[in-house]
Amino acid sequence: MPTTLFPLPGLRVLLADAGQRRSPVIRLELIRLRCQLVDVIDLMAQPEALPPALDRLAPELLLIDCDQPPPVLIPQLGEALQRQPRPVLLVAEQMTPEQMRDALGAGVSTLQLAGLPPQRLGALLQLALARFEHDQSLQRDLRQTQTQLAERKLVERARGILMREQSLDEEAAFQRLRQIAMDSGQTLAAVATRLIDADQLLRPR
Repeated sequence: MPTTLFPLPGLRVLLADAGQRRSPVIRLELIRLRCQLVDVIDLMAQPEALPPALDRLAPELLLIDCDQPPPVLIPQLGEALQRQPRPVLLVAEQMTPEQMRDALGAGVSTLQLAGLPPQRLGALLQLALARFEHDQSLQRDLRQTQTQLAERKLVERARGILMREQSLDEEAAFQRLRQIAMDSGQTLAAVATRLIDADQLLRPR
């Protein structure tokens, strides 16, 4: 039997039930999968209970089971997942295209429409975990690329200052920056930032 990429035993799951009343069936399947069900929230009786429960219980995955997402659910999810991203599996009997777009935009990892066959729950949990990890990896790569671009712009600006103030060519100015960074044990971006700040302070106004 192949080893699963995301082990389910011990996975902390919070179940939010919005009127489907399938929580006993889901609970039994989670027990079979050896997941840890941290709580079951009735979103019909307590529509505002989800955000504080996420903060209090810190589940590793949120499972929402509903006929159709209540109007307050997607905005609540968006705010909660912005504070603390986590995998979300949203099961709905029906959703409009707008609701699906909004759900995915809010951070829902996986949508399952037209019911929840208990025997498929394990595969859906795996899918939600995998998609969440993939999305987080893409966001990390994007942040890293943005940081590298911003740092490159700083270095280019600092190099221009050295070229202007010390009559250096591009290569000599870059080598000067790199030497300062090596001597001071700082990054090129940190040295460039200091040089830019000093230039702004000393430049006549």
